[in-house]
Amino acid sequence: MSTLLLISGSQRRESWNSRLLDHLAFSLQWQCAVDLLDPASLGLPLFDQDLESDASVRKTLDGLHQRFEHCSAIIVACPEYNGQATPLLKNTIDWVSRLAHTDARFGNPFLNKPVLLCSASTGSSGGALVIQNLRALFGYLGAAVLGPSIGIARAADQWTSDGFQFDGATERQMEAALSTLLQCAEQHGQCVKPETQSV
Repeated sequence: MSTLLLISGSQRRESWNSRLLDHLAFSLQWQCAVDLLDPASLGLPLFDQDLESDASVRKTLDGLHQRFEHCSAIIVACPEYNGQATPLLKNTIDWVSRLAHTDARFGNPFLNKPVLLCSASTGSSGGALVIQNLRALFGYLGAAVLGPSIGIARAADQWTSDGFQFDGATERQMEAALSTLLQCAEQHGQCVKPETQSV
C-alpha cells in the first residue's frame, strides 16, 4: 500500500487549504496510508545556514526528512500570497532540501517523487498563480509534478456544516487527479508504510 504525505502551506486555524487536505484524506483513506503534515507545528526557524548544525533543528529535520523520503507521493495544498507560495511552506521545503547538501547520509527526497498541487481560495482564481509557482519549485527539486492540479475557487461558498460539498464536475476532477497520483505512487517503488501520523 502506498503512503501519501499531505502538506498544508497554511498555519491559519480555519485554513481552507487544510480543510481541502482533510477532504482529500477522507477520500484516500481506503486506498492508501495518509501522513498529514502540519509544518506550523514543527517549530522550524526561518532557514539560516548558521543553524544547520543546531542539535534541536537537526533532530526535527532528520525526522521530517524521513517522512518525505519514505512517502510514495506528496499532495501540497497552499494558499496564494501575492501570487507565491507561503513563507511557511517555502521554509519547510528549503530546510528539507538542504539536508542532502550538509550530510552525506541523506539523499534528495523529492527526486522523481510524484507531487499533486492544490490550492483553495476565496477568490475566483482557485490559486492558479501559486500552483504555477509551486510547479516551478518542485520541478527544480527534481520532483515528478503531475500535470493535473486541484484549484478550488470561492471555497467559502462550498463549505457546509458537514464539510466541503463540491459539485459533480469538481468531485470528478479531484477523483481523476487522485487516481493519477495513486498510479504514479505505485510505480514510484518507494513505498514504506509507517504508522499514519499527524502533527
